[in-house]
Order: sequence, then structure tokens, then C-alpha cells
Amino acid sequence: MGKKNRIDLLKQAIEYTDGARLKDYGSPVDNHQNIANIFNAITDKQLTAKDIALVQVATKLARLKSSPKKDDHYIDIMAYIGIAYECEMVEK
Repeated sequence: MGKKNRIDLLKQAIEYTDGARLKDYGSPVDNHQNIANIFNAITDKQLTAKDIALVQVATKLARLKSSPKKDDHYIDIMAYIGIAYECEMVEK
């Protein structure tokens, strides 16, 4: 396959959040809430599932600085921002 475009990356992001990972880890919202619960217990903070998804976006943005051509970062950002949206809709 030639050079990937945004549609290819979006399809991969969908596959990441709706394919085997969904089967392995369950709902992304529930998974991110579990991460938030663990973080909150360790730090005595009160982050939400959406906050965790946004932290993961920040992680991938930071990684783009050192490897800007790695498509995995873009794919993960797309997936995590979609999860953040889903978390927001559930949290409201």
C-alpha cells in the first residue's frame, strides 16, 4: 500500500477502538474510568475518564515532537480524541 492519507488513519483508529481491543478491554469509556479510578486513588485527585483520554492525547502530542512521521501517534490521537468525546457524552 502506498502513502496513507487521513481516511486510512481514521479507519485504523476505528479498528483500534472497535476491534480486538474492544473485545480485549471492553468499553473504552469504562476502561478510561478504571484508569482514572486508579490514578485518583494513587494521587488523591479526581480526574475523569475524559481527562485520562486527554492525557493520552497529550502523551501522543509530546511523542510527535521526537518522531513526527510515525503514523501511530496520529492514529492514537484520533482514537483517544474520539474516546474523549464518548466519555464527555456519558459524563454529562
